[in-house]
Amino acid sequence: MTDTATNAAANGVDDTTPRLKISIEGGIAALELYNPKAGNSLTRNIYVQLRDAWEALEKNPEVKVITFTASGDRFFCTGADVSALKSQGSLRLPGEATGEGWRLTWRMAGITKPVVVAVNGTVAGGGLGFVTDGDIVFASRNAKFVDTHVQVGQICGYGALRLVNIIGPSEAKRIAIGGGALSAERAYQLGLVNELFDTPAEAVAAARKTAEVIASASPTAVQKTFDMMIGLSHPSHEAAIVAKADKNLDAHMSHPDSTEGAKAWMEKRKPNWAPVS
Repeated sequence: MTDTATNAAANGVDDTTPRLKISIEGGIAALELYNPKAGNSLTRNIYVQLRDAWEALEKNPEVKVITFTASGDRFFCTGADVSALKSQGSLRLPGEATGEGWRLTWRMAGITKPVVVAVNGTVAGGGLGFVTDGDIVFASRNAKFVDTHVQVGQICGYGALRLVNIIGPSEAKRIAIGGGALSAERAYQLGLVNELFDTPAEAVAAARKTAEVIASASPTAVQKTFDMMIGLSHPSHEAAIVAKADKNLDAHMSHPDSTEGAKAWMEKRKPNWAPVS
């Protein structure tokens, strides 16, 4: 498996460490999020690398299907690196809007190829988008699904909003604002996960096996079937969800709570939230 990285310096990124492992074989592009020392948390560098990876994979005619997982056997993705949230400009460039170059998941990037996800551990915050956007999702039994956005002064992103249509409004609100967590078993019961496996390695192997089945079928038949099913599964108000999320996320960036939560977490103190305005 070979590492690929973007020219991060050209995108205003200081950390140029490759954080995506990508291999292409037999029509399958296998992606692994690689930031193990930080719970596979998301940095500006990772946002850039993912954005560029999606563009390259969409254009590559060799790629018929994509698998997505993360490094290790404890954390799938713990969302944005909290240390990057304590000041503005760490995750986005000055003046940059959410919709400009922010293509965290394949769905946000407009990928037209199936993506099979293997969840290998805890999923938190922004990492939920990789699960809600998965076309087929396998998980190990040690997986857990939480959203800590509001605890660190952030508003919930796309993943939490899409949970509403997958697990229902009540459970989605419990996760997004009530500090709730979904166990792997509960996520399976609610339809967020297709199948559970005892270990992360088994979940990854199942994702690979499913991708091999997809890659071996008629490319035209797969694509036309996939297109029709996507049209039925994505709600008609998808564009409104994205537009509203973009608008609210951008507006919240100037609110003091957007940095206060991260600062308090880093300083191990209670946050001093601003009054609702």
